[in-house]
Amino acid sequence: MPNNKWTDDSIEDLLKGFPAIKDNRPKEKVYNQLVQKEPVHKRPNRWLPLLVAALAFIAVGLLVSSIINQNGIDSAQNRDSSNNGAEMKTQESIEEQESLPAAEESRNESADSYSTAQVEETLRTAVYEESIGDQTLMTIGMTENAFVIPVSFLIPNEEITKTFENTLPSSLELYQKYADKLDEVALGFDDYHPYVGTLEKTATGIRHSLPGNHQYDLASASINVYMNTMTETFADVEEISVTNEEGSPIEFSQIGPVEKLVPGAKNLAYYSYQTNNGEIYLAPGYNMPFNSAKQAITALADAPNDVYEATIPQNLEYQVLETEKIVEVDFKNNVDLESMDRLDIVRMLESLVLTANTFDKEVVVKGFQQEIWNGFDFTKPMPIPLAPNLLEWSIQ
Repeated sequence: MPNNKWTDDSIEDLLKGFPAIKDNRPKEKVYNQLVQKEPVHKRPNRWLPLLVAALAFIAVGLLVSSIINQNGIDSAQNRDSSNNGAEMKTQESIEEQESLPAAEESRNESADSYSTAQVEETLRTAVYEESIGDQTLMTIGMTENAFVIPVSFLIPNEEITKTFENTLPSSLELYQKYADKLDEVALGFDDYHPYVGTLEKTATGIRHSLPGNHQYDLASASINVYMNTMTETFADVEEISVTNEEGSPIEFSQIGPVEKLVPGAKNLAYYSYQTNNGEIYLAPGYNMPFNSAKQAITALADAPNDVYEATIPQNLEYQVLETEKIVEVDFKNNVDLESMDRLDIVRMLESLVLTANTFDKEVVVKGFQQEIWNGFDFTKPMPIPLAPNLLEWSIQ
């Protein structure tokens, strides 16, 4: 082929021998195919997930930072609020201190307003003359585990008037009307009342006629419970005679003929007694008499047994001076009553007075920082309760 000599004529003749090429497509179609581009296939971006993770991490960091900053702001606001609250409380305290004289005057003006249980704005466990108001006092000796606890109730005079038709009832009449309605167990005591037999008024007091099958002399403890509950229940009578159904003085198996009972505890100390349900009362140490009021009050600092408890705290030092009519109790170290439990102090003070009263003497208390506290004026002899252990009257 390289040795062939091509001339223009021979080449032209060769081309003319080729078949004719024809394209019947419209020009527009050819043009569109020329300008149409084949889509480009891009390689996947392998760095995109890393970028998303990085952005997410940054977003979380910003969120945490925002929360911390917000907490800091909240804490600052809380501190400001606390400071403002403290300032407000301080201001309120100042206002309260400034209003104390007015409040004290208001209490004095309302001293004649009574509830059915105790004087308003003062704390007492006993009944006082000024606390009776429009009510009638009822006393009764209750018992738990062979120990006697004298308790008292204040019955609204509206109830008394309706029941006794405008007459003033005696302790016997009150007992006959209400003894079987008192729920002793609910109050934390043994179910003991009412007494078996017949109770009747006499010229000198009360006579209790017992049937032959009574159980008040089963043991010495049961005899003591019977006698002590009788004298506490009918404390306003001169004497109580105990007879058989024929009217003769009864004989108890442990002691023989029963002598007339004379109400009114004598030469006894009032200790603290706690019932099984946790209530605390003041109770005389029956059958544990003292020779003097000084001895009895001194004994209030020590528990005489596993049942009765002391009423004077061990950390208080005091001296007792007894005269013909007064027992002076002088506490040492300038005692601040506001630093002690209020109810414990009330029980202590009332135990002093109740104990001295069994010797027919009054009590003067000294050595407190406060001259007047909880309605007690320590510049004067302490008021003597009419009865201990006031309970709420719930009988309707």
